[in-house]
Amino acid sequence: MNRTMTVAQLSAYVRGVFDDEELLHDVTLVGEVADISYSDKHTFLVLADGAFSVRCVHFSSRDTIEKGARVALRGSVSFYDKRNTVSFNYSEFFLQGVGDKNAKLAAVKEKLRSLGYFENRPRLPKYIVNVVVVTSPDGAAIRDFMRVVYDKSPFVNIRVYPVKVQGEGAAAQMANAVNKLQKCKTDAIVLCRGGGSDEDLDCFNDEELATAVALSKLPVISAVGHEINFSLCDFCAGTRAGTPSIAGEIVNAHAAQLIYDLSACAYAMREGLAAKYNKAVFSLSRLGTSTTSAVAARLGEGYNTVRSSAIKSGFILQRKLDAKNNALSLSADRLKTATGQRLNERRVRCDKLTALLSALDPHRIIKIGYAAVMRDKLRIKSARELKPNDEIKLVFDSGVATAVVKEVKTKG
Repeated sequence: MNRTMTVAQLSAYVRGVFDDEELLHDVTLVGEVADISYSDKHTFLVLADGAFSVRCVHFSSRDTIEKGARVALRGSVSFYDKRNTVSFNYSEFFLQGVGDKNAKLAAVKEKLRSLGYFENRPRLPKYIVNVVVVTSPDGAAIRDFMRVVYDKSPFVNIRVYPVKVQGEGAAAQMANAVNKLQKCKTDAIVLCRGGGSDEDLDCFNDEELATAVALSKLPVISAVGHEINFSLCDFCAGTRAGTPSIAGEIVNAHAAQLIYDLSACAYAMREGLAAKYNKAVFSLSRLGTSTTSAVAARLGEGYNTVRSSAIKSGFILQRKLDAKNNALSLSADRLKTATGQRLNERRVRCDKLTALLSALDPHRIIKIGYAAVMRDKLRIKSARELKPNDEIKLVFDSGVATAVVKEVKTKG
């Protein structure tokens, strides 16, 4: 028969089932502590058994229990109806030693230690300008790493080898990446992942991946999780960084060393060149001083010789100049006399021509009462050029008069 229930009714019913079930009360629960945290005076932990886990709480108590420990908790199963969650409320606990997970991890760690994988690892080179980051290209870890590096060392070349960094197959992918990168020309490999739960970081405790990191001929920086997290990769790597951002600062320190050494080299070269320059200037100055003295002495001797020769030459030139001046003065006087005579002759001739032109000037004749006869803008010089009824113009000094020829009489 189908029934209709509200969420509150279902929650209340399930809680009643948990409360009435005797098997869920006064139970001793055994498992490994996968996670532990505190809030006020309460202790919260996750108890795991293989792939299964349950949240446990001890109210009003802060229990000192390490993660990975195997414990027995005495308490009861509780159903929280407002959130529909199941938890185990315990009142006391009993430590039973190291859990299977921690025991296995400790065994692998001791095996790697005995093989010498924690020692004599390749250290980072003095200068870093090229790095390959083995990480998820979509995670926040690579963004934090690149931001820190490019903030101070934008010239560093960062390449990303994309892999999974948690879950099934992640350890194998990262191990394969580290092995393949042995043929790559890079200054360092950065194994990078941000924080997460112990389960999220389990892949970095994988024996195959830790072995690949330990056998790497290239320096490896292990930048996994937070500073409190330690993994087998941290022990096998030549350099451990607590976080991806700290790994970025490590790279910056080696990149800055390159800039510092280049600056020191440039300064030393500049100082060396300055010293050589000053030495050359000093040598040239001494050479110049001695040369100047020698040249001054030779110049003094030469000056006296040249001065004597100049005085002698001056006397000779002066005599020649005086003779030339006298000759020029005589020539100038003769030229002046001849020019004066020619000018007088020209002046007399010009006066005669002026008088003649004045006598022949038609305007002068017109001014004394005569008139010029014009026809069609042509001057009439003879009566033969006219005929009766011709219209003519009489040009006087004071104006022009128009007339008509009535009769023409000519001589001869």
